[in-house]
Amino acid sequence: MRRPQGIHLPTLTGRARSDWAVLLLMGLVAMLTVALTAAVAPATERAADRAIAAAVADAGPRGAVVATLPEWYDDPRGKTRDPSTAVQVRQDTDYAFSAMPPELARVLRPGVTSVTTPALQLLDAGTGRFLQLAYVDTAGAPPAVTWAEGGAPRASTDVGDGTSGDEPWPVQVAVSQEVADALGVRVGDRLPAKDEFGRTLTIEVSGTFVPVDEGDAAWQVSPRMLQPVVGTADGLPFSSGAALVSAESLPDLRFALPGDDLTRHVVFTPEPSRVRWRQAEVLERSIVSLQSSAALASGEISWDSQLGSVLQQGRAQVASARGQAQVLVVGLVSCALLVLVLGAQLLVVRRESTLSMVRQRGASLPGIALELVVEALPVAGVATLLGLGAARVLGGSGGWGWSVAVLLVASTAPALLGAAAAARVGDARRAPANRIARRAAARSRRLRRLALEGAVLAAAVLSYTALQQRGVVEPDSPGGDVTASSAPVWWAVVGAVVLLRLLPPLLTWALGLARRSTGSVAFVATARLLQTATRVLPVVVTVVAMAGITLGLALTGTVRQGQADGALSAVGGDARIDAEPDDGLLDLAHDLEDATGVRAAAAGRVEEGVRVSSARGVEVVRLVVVDSAAYERLLLASDLAEAPGLGRLRSPAAGPAPALVRGGDARLVGDLDVTWEEADVPLTVVGTAPDVGAPARAVVVVDAEAFAVAGGVAPPNTVWAVGPGSSAAVAAAAPEVPESSVATYADELRTRRDAPLPSVLVALALVSSAVLLALAILAAVLAAVVGAPARAAALGRLRALGLPTRDVWRLLVVELALPVAVAAIAGSAVGAAGAHAVLGSLSLELVTGQPGTPSLVVPWWSGLAVLVLLAAVVVVAALELRSVLRRPLGEVLRA
Repeated sequence: MRRPQGIHLPTLTGRARSDWAVLLLMGLVAMLTVALTAAVAPATERAADRAIAAAVADAGPRGAVVATLPEWYDDPRGKTRDPSTAVQVRQDTDYAFSAMPPELARVLRPGVTSVTTPALQLLDAGTGRFLQLAYVDTAGAPPAVTWAEGGAPRASTDVGDGTSGDEPWPVQVAVSQEVADALGVRVGDRLPAKDEFGRTLTIEVSGTFVPVDEGDAAWQVSPRMLQPVVGTADGLPFSSGAALVSAESLPDLRFALPGDDLTRHVVFTPEPSRVRWRQAEVLERSIVSLQSSAALASGEISWDSQLGSVLQQGRAQVASARGQAQVLVVGLVSCALLVLVLGAQLLVVRRESTLSMVRQRGASLPGIALELVVEALPVAGVATLLGLGAARVLGGSGGWGWSVAVLLVASTAPALLGAAAAARVGDARRAPANRIARRAAARSRRLRRLALEGAVLAAAVLSYTALQQRGVVEPDSPGGDVTASSAPVWWAVVGAVVLLRLLPPLLTWALGLARRSTGSVAFVATARLLQTATRVLPVVVTVVAMAGITLGLALTGTVRQGQADGALSAVGGDARIDAEPDDGLLDLAHDLEDATGVRAAAAGRVEEGVRVSSARGVEVVRLVVVDSAAYERLLLASDLAEAPGLGRLRSPAAGPAPALVRGGDARLVGDLDVTWEEADVPLTVVGTAPDVGAPARAVVVVDAEAFAVAGGVAPPNTVWAVGPGSSAAVAAAAPEVPESSVATYADELRTRRDAPLPSVLVALALVSSAVLLALAILAAVLAAVVGAPARAAALGRLRALGLPTRDVWRLLVVELALPVAVAAIAGSAVGAAGAHAVLGSLSLELVTGQPGTPSLVVPWWSGLAVLVLLAAVVVVAALELRSVLRRPLGEVLRA
C-alpha cells in the first residue's frame, strides 16, 4: 500500500518519540473523559430502573390495574343455583388478562379475583352491625388461612331445590377471629341480613380463621376482613366487618342476592422488578388505551388504574436526575476538551521551530495539518477505545456519544493549532508603516474579538433561555437537552471573558503603582503579569473548571440538605407514632415531653381523604386536628418551619372553627364545611397552615378544642416528638400503644439518601468535582510548561543582573500563582452565581422529595478546591525554581 503523498513516517515517529510525555498525557485525559462519560449512561439507566421499580413498589394499591367485570344478568323469569359459578368467574378472569396489551400483561402478577357485596345489616340483635361478604380467588386458590374453629364454608344444597323462592337462601361464610369478636358471632350462628333495598339472605358462620400472611394481596380486597371497624355514628355504636366466601358457597351467594348487589373485580398488581424505565412510556400508553376503550368485543369490561400516573411521576423523577447528571457531564466534557486543546498548544510550542523549518522548505498547510492528524489520531483512537473498554468492563455497558467529541478534539486540535503556527511563520505580510494602517489593523482585531465575545454571550443567553423555558426534565427525550444543560458552562465562559477584559486595565493600574515603589520585585512581577496573565486558554480552563466544581458541590449540598429537610417534614419531627384514634395518646405526648432528650411533643389527629366543601367547590384534603399550643411549641423547638398563624386557631367562642390551609386551589378560601363522621363541621380560613408531613394534597389544620366546639370530635392518632432523645423515647413507648407504628427522622433520611437516583446523582457530582479539580491542576501545569522557556530566559537575565534567589522565588510564585488564584476565585464566584440562577430550573425537588424547590446550599469546604489548586501551582513553581537555579549563569549570559 502506498503512503499518502506528503506524509513522512520517520518524521512522525521522531516527533512522537520526542514528545511522548505530552502525547501520553493527552491520551490519559481523553481516556479518563471517555471512560467517565461512557459509564454515566449505564449507571443512570440502572438507577432509573431501580427508581421506577421502587416507585411501583411504593405505590402499593395505587399501582394496581383493576378490571371491573360486567354485572351478572338475572333472568326475570327466575334464577337457578349454578354450581359452576366459581369456574365461570375464573374464566372471566382469564379473559380479562388476555384482553390486556401484551407489554402490560408481562409486568403484572396473576390477578386477584373478588366478588363482593355491599355492607349487609345483620338483623338478629338490633341495628349497628354490618357484614360484607367477599369471595376471593388468587390464581385459582383461596387465601391461605389456619382454622381456629370450624372449617371452610360449604355449599348449601340441602335446603331446597335451588330455584327462586320466598325464603332467604343460606350462604355459609367464615370470619376472622377479630371480626367474630367485634360482631359477637360464633361458629354455627345463623344471621339474618338485608341490603340497603331490604333484600334478605341468611348468613351461616362455618368457621373462624387466622390468616397465614396478613400482607397477602388477597386481604386487600376488603381490609375489614381482618381489621373490623368499631365506633359510633350519630351517637349510636356500630361495628362493621367482612366475611370470606369460598368457591363452594359462591353459587349460594350468587343465588341469594340479585346481580346488582354483587360487584366483580380482578386486581392485577405489577411486579416491580419487571418494570423498566425504557418501557415505562409504553406502559403508560397501554394503560391509557385500556381505560379509553369503551367496551371489548365480549363482556364490556371496564378498566381503572393509577399505574400510569405512578409511572409518569417516576419518569419525571428519572428525567430530572438525568438532566441534572447531564449538566455535570457537559461541564466535565467541556473542561476536558479545553485541557486537550491546551495540551495541543504545548505540543505546538515545543515544535514551533520544526514547523517553521518545514514551512520554509515549502510544505503546504494542509500537508502539515494532515501529518499532525495522522500523528495524533492513533493516540486519540487508542485512548478512546481504552476508555470505552474500561466503562464496559466496570459498568457492563457504555455510552459512546461524548467519546466522538473527545476523539475529534484530541485528533484535530494539534493539527489546527500547528497549521495556524506554520501559517504565521510563512506569512509574508509585514506590519504597516503608517499610523492609519496600524490603527485600522488594530480596529479589525478589536472587532474580531468583539464578534467572538458577542457570539459567546449570545450562546450563553440562548442556553439560559432554553433552560428557563424547558428545564432539564424531558421524559420523552432520552438524550436530554444539551442546549439547556450547557447553560452553566457558557456562563462560566462569559465570566472568563469578562475577567480577560478586566485584567489588562487592572494590571496596568497596578504597574503604575509599582513604578512608585522602592523595590524592584513588584514592578518586574507586574510587568511579567501583563505579558503572561492574560493568555486566554489557561484563564478559560481554570474558570470553567472551578465553576463546575462549585456547581457540583452546590448540587451535592443542596440535595443532601433538601433530603434532610424533606425527611424532617415527612416525619413531622425527630420521631412519630401512628396508631388507632385514642385519647390516651394525649397522655403519651405529655409523658414524652418529660423524657430525657425530648424538647417537645404533641398529639393530633391526621386523617387523609377528608372532603371539604366551600362556595366554590369540593376538595379532598389532609385534615390535621391538633392542640395548636402544643404543636406551636414543637415547631419552635425543632428545625421545622414556623407557623405564626397557629396562635389564631385558639377560639373558645361558638361558631366556625378557625383553620389554616396550605396547598389546594382557590376553592379553599373563606367559609368551609368539613364532612366528619357523617356530619358537617363549619370552618373559616384564617391563614396559611404549616407543612404537616409533606402531603401531596392540600392540608387543613384546626385546633382540637375549637374543632370540638364546632361539633367535631377527633381523638388523636399521631404523636410527634422532637429532640435528640426522641427516637429512643418513642421506641420505648411504642410497645404500650396497640397497633402502632414508629417513624423516625434518621430512618427516613437514610431511606431518602439510599434511594437510587439521589445516591447516583450525588456520587456523580462528587466524582465530577474531583476530576474537574484534577483537570484544573493539569491545566495550570500545562500553562506553566508552555511559558516555561520564556520565563526561564527572563529569570536568568535577572539573576545575571544580581537578583537574589529569594526574589526569583517570589517572582515565580507571583507569576504562576496570581493568575490562577484570580481565575479560580472568579470561577468559584461564577459557579455559585450560576448555581443560584439555574437551581429552580433543575427540578431538584423531584429528587429530594420536597414539596417545593430546595434552598441553595454551597458548602463552605468548596473553597478548599482553590487552596488545593494553589498548592499545586506552588509545587510547580518550586520545581521550576530548581530548574532555573541549576542553569549556570555563564550559559545564561551566552544565550
